[in-house]
Amino acid sequence: MGTRAADAWLPDFCRTPMLFAAMLIAAGVALAASLAPGSPGFTLGEFATNCLFAIWLTLVCSITLCVLGPWFNRLPAAKGAPLALLLVAALSCAGAWVVRWLDHALGLHVTGESSDLYFCASSAALTVVFGALALRYAHIQERWMRATRSEAQARFDALQARIQPHFLFNTLNTVSGLIRSRPDAAEEAVLDLADLMRAALARDGGRTRLREELDLARRYLSIEQLRLGDRLKVDWQVDENLPLFLPLPTLTLQPLVENAVLHGVAQMPGGGTVGLHARRDGRGVTIRVRNPLASPVAAGKPGRTQENIRNRLRHTLGASARLSLDGDNGHYTVTLWLPLP
Repeated sequence: MGTRAADAWLPDFCRTPMLFAAMLIAAGVALAASLAPGSPGFTLGEFATNCLFAIWLTLVCSITLCVLGPWFNRLPAAKGAPLALLLVAALSCAGAWVVRWLDHALGLHVTGESSDLYFCASSAALTVVFGALALRYAHIQERWMRATRSEAQARFDALQARIQPHFLFNTLNTVSGLIRSRPDAAEEAVLDLADLMRAALARDGGRTRLREELDLARRYLSIEQLRLGDRLKVDWQVDENLPLFLPLPTLTLQPLVENAVLHGVAQMPGGGTVGLHARRDGRGVTIRVRNPLASPVAAGKPGRTQENIRNRLRHTLGASARLSLDGDNGHYTVTLWLPLP
């Protein structure tokens, strides 16, 4: 299936969630018809018949709109929408006529005693009215989702723009001080920097895996250990059973580790320990980044970097992804909970 154009106005009826939502609406219309004034009284048999008929018509219309969707989207919405509704009305009328003919041919008498014309016209009218409402709702929802994705991408780009200078200038200063005294360590630092910059400059949609994120965090800590020496200690506890394939936004963990070093350990006269603990927790993964603090800090109010990471996690993994903060007992902890797909 090809990528939808940015100006597509017709919802994508080829998507399973959209098709499922359309069938739910059809079932709701069938229930309303069974309870409407003038009906002979609600029975499970009548509701089942109405529901089957409504869902069948919905499937026919949805599949047709799925197939013809690219053609409709090439038209302006002012012209394409009436044509789409006219097509839905024609399909509903034809489908109602087929059902009516089968009902009479088989002698079932489940479509009532009204005339064929009234049955077809009422079916088409109901389908058009509720179809128009559903199309409008789906169109607004899709526009909102598209705007949310665009905002998340813009925030991601802004975060990358801030991270790149940190990578470059801090590490180059470290390398320049090691070239003469420890050339092997300087070479290793340059290789680590290359991997970090490759991630920061990536423009592949901003997605990576948990394995790569852990590796980038470890490389960053290695560089900072060269710069800070014995002042920086690392407590690295990563379970072996982690789902390393878990998709994540690029540069999720490294900025948190960088904050722990720059705003925590580097501010302490005697240095301190940065801890990164990751373990599987039921249907998700819990990751904690912990660092000491020279002065108390209020918990629960994320900074700009943490807020960007929180938004990107929710965009990638869903609303159940969480980022929480805890700043007491002389330590600051950022905790991520990442749901498994």
